[in-house]
Amino acid sequence: MTFSKTTKMTLASVAFAAFVAAQATPPADTRKFKNDQEQTEAIAANTEKNPTARIEKLDKWKADFPESDYGEARTGLYFSTYGELKKYSEQIQSAQELRKKLPNNLQLIQTIFQDYAQIKTPSQADMAAVTDVANLIINHPDDVFSNSNKPQGVTDPQWAETMKLKDPTIAYAKAQLDKVAEQQGPDAVIARLKADPTRVELNQWLGAQILKDAKDHPEKQSDAIFHYARAASYTGPGCLDPKARAQTRSFVDRAYNQYHGSMEGEDKLLAAAANQPLPDGYVIKSNVDVAKEKNAAEEADRAANPMLAAWKDTKGILTGDGGQAKFDSDIKDSELPKFTGKIVSMTPALRPKTVVVAVEKDGVADCTLTFTAALPGKMETGESLTFTGVAKSFTKDPYMLTLEVDKDKLEGWTGKNAPVRPPAKTTKKGS
Repeated sequence: MTFSKTTKMTLASVAFAAFVAAQATPPADTRKFKNDQEQTEAIAANTEKNPTARIEKLDKWKADFPESDYGEARTGLYFSTYGELKKYSEQIQSAQELRKKLPNNLQLIQTIFQDYAQIKTPSQADMAAVTDVANLIINHPDDVFSNSNKPQGVTDPQWAETMKLKDPTIAYAKAQLDKVAEQQGPDAVIARLKADPTRVELNQWLGAQILKDAKDHPEKQSDAIFHYARAASYTGPGCLDPKARAQTRSFVDRAYNQYHGSMEGEDKLLAAAANQPLPDGYVIKSNVDVAKEKNAAEEADRAANPMLAAWKDTKGILTGDGGQAKFDSDIKDSELPKFTGKIVSMTPALRPKTVVVAVEKDGVADCTLTFTAALPGKMETGESLTFTGVAKSFTKDPYMLTLEVDKDKLEGWTGKNAPVRPPAKTTKKGS
């Protein structure tokens, strides 16, 4: 979060004197030093110019007089001195101590935000402090950005400018909670997304973390793709801008196709990710899993229908590389296993000598049966025939296998020739 020059002046880091003024101390100051020693140590600390030496003197004052009427003022001096020394963690903790009396003080809150941004490896106490003030800004912004919270010494025009920062500060506070969650790890990020599903940049962070470990945990790639799909498909509050969503969608397309083996089902993934922040059991099947399922289904089909399996095996040989050569050397003029197909057409329509059937798929002709002698009568299309025939020829595209079939190796033919009727008797005239 950045501030204008005016705002920086208005929200300057709180010095000791500014803090004391902000407390609105009653006119009748009843504070007292416990004795001359405390007064001497307090003056020594307050007048010390060197900040490192000042901390040493403050520590002595605090050690000798842990309970003091000037405890808050002493904490204020610690706060300003740590700022001079750029000891950010220590200043954050001093700010939190001061906030026990001034919980909504915007200067203290801003300092905590600014200090936290400077810490490369924050402690648990640092993270707790920034989480505390971020939640205050998010959940109770009007307690902070209100006229009743205007510090002494800040003019009305300056405070009016500060009030304009409410929405940007809320956005910044949410980003700080995201940052804390990332620093704490995946479990904290997941908890953050459950608390606020609009933080889709955290989905991208989770996706990236999972992909870093993809070699060791390939089974988790499904979750990674889901998180990127969430960022690409979510369009509600907090969504990525259109350009970023488009770029993320391109990545999802590539990753999904590579992982799943095709684009089938990606639309369902995107729809699910748009409506839920976490996978919650949503699994994208890997190309390995898809292949295993396909093989298992094929094996089940083969076991359930070995006749059709034999047909597909033969077709696979003939339509593959070198199919014609294999047909000529190994299959032509050989009797093939028994097959079943449904009638597609007959030539001629009555007493046919050629019957075209569909073996693999209903209605799709793929086998031609030829007979030396015509079959009796006719049958309807769609009726089933079982046959054993000798391979004579085939075409690869569209696939058609031609078999020569003996009548005695055809099962299911029910056609009959019409019975021959004797000629009608004629009656001679005059008989």
